[in-house]
Amino acid sequence: MEASEEIYFKNQEMAARRKLREELDAAARKTQEDARRKDLVVRIQELGFAGERAKVFDLMPLIHVAWADGSISRQERAQILELLERRGITPGTDAFMMVETMLEEAPSQAFMDETMIVLREVAGGKRAESMVDLCIQIADASGGIFGLGERISDAERDRIEAIARAFGDQALARLHRTLAER
Repeated sequence: MEASEEIYFKNQEMAARRKLREELDAAARKTQEDARRKDLVVRIQELGFAGERAKVFDLMPLIHVAWADGSISRQERAQILELLERRGITPGTDAFMMVETMLEEAPSQAFMDETMIVLREVAGGKRAESMVDLCIQIADASGGIFGLGERISDAERDRIEAIARAFGDQALARLHRTLAER
């Protein structure tokens, strides 16, 4: 009986140690995720999206697309500013002014590249698909001749493709599906 008792307690101890290892691993993963999340917040803030401006960080792909062909049309500008207002970001606010500034003059390529690097880490899934849809809407806002023909320029299409690719397979599939339906 003593041997089976000893085996029982040994098994209990091994199970407790296994559970402790699992708890330690889970705590380490959570700490890593929290650190990455904190790191992302710091990086977003360092890009100038602190406080109220953080509300517009996820709209950076729209700025990328709007500038893809070298200029922003009145229609593209109007759609982006209308989107801000639908989100409750009104003229005169810091966030609105930030977007307006980026619509008046293209941000540097380094800034644009870094925003996409950070966005790639933040967005995914349905959020990324939604961003791709918004990019298509902005690109579609102007173009074509008298509203006829292809409204999305090759440069805009390439930029949207790059954005969708950065967001992952789901966003890229959404882009291809949407464009195929047109």
